[in-house]
Amino acid sequence: MKKTASLIIGLLLLSFAATSLWAQDTVHVVKKGDTLWDITRHYLANPWKWPVVWSNNEDITNPHLIYPGDRVIISTNGGKTTITIVPAKGGEASVYTPAGAAGVKSKTFMLSPQYSSYVYSPTPLTGSGTVAAKVEQGELAAREEGILITSTGGLATGKYVSIMTKITEARDKDGIRGYLYKTVGIARVDKSQGNLYKATVVDSSQEIRKGDLAFVDARPVAPVKINLYEPSLKESGRVIDLSGGIVQGSTYLDIIFLNLGKRDGVEQGALVSVYKELSVEGEKDTIQDYRGNALVIQALDDSCLALVTESLVPIQRDFVVLGAQ
Repeated sequence: MKKTASLIIGLLLLSFAATSLWAQDTVHVVKKGDTLWDITRHYLANPWKWPVVWSNNEDITNPHLIYPGDRVIISTNGGKTTITIVPAKGGEASVYTPAGAAGVKSKTFMLSPQYSSYVYSPTPLTGSGTVAAKVEQGELAAREEGILITSTGGLATGKYVSIMTKITEARDKDGIRGYLYKTVGIARVDKSQGNLYKATVVDSSQEIRKGDLAFVDARPVAPVKINLYEPSLKESGRVIDLSGGIVQGSTYLDIIFLNLGKRDGVEQGALVSVYKELSVEGEKDTIQDYRGNALVIQALDDSCLALVTESLVPIQRDFVVLGAQ
């Protein structure tokens, strides 16, 4: 089931006062508390398209600062929706067209550290060292606790290392497509003896355990700016594997893997739609039924890591993936 969308701070329920201009045009006059998130959810049935709407309306300099009195014009022509935002204080209006969204790269939005800490690699990572044990009793180490790291390449005392854990492998019928890791902490190297190092965990988002990898290029996990666009795909893709909600399928804010990558023109920030193929036994025809969408976080040559940003039902393996239409 679809979970409550709570990523945008300060969202208020929208009270829509929409009036008809003519048969296929609707005007929404912005009221106090309105957001692009809610406007997009109401008129496009997809709140995650708000960055695309924002990107194509240059007069809106801050997506969290649309003002009472601004007019949002929603036009429908031949089944396609166009959104134009006209600021209350006047000025040129910029038009959002789904077909032209792929070329827009002037605006960005923030990917939270919860997701920017993922690393999707085509090959297994080796790291600069490996967590061998916890200094104190127990197996899981947290902030301000000690760990022992083995390294044949050498770690510098007084320096910091990133600790990364392996989450899963992305597989399809042909084998492994990629390896998913996540940065879970930072440790300071305190002492060394040969290939053995004692370190103190100075920050962690989850417990550090035996087998986790240490990397000398310690970098803080921070929000990442990415551009959102809708890719034009020559061929449809598929959901090949799931990381979250594996039993019943993946839902809102779970991780999934697609068999689309850079060779297909899919990069970080690509927003794709997910469909289930409906068919009847004995019939060769199928109907694609919309089930949700996903945002690509990282892309390899032939696969990518994506975040489910809308799910009408749990997303399953082998669901069809489409780009701009």
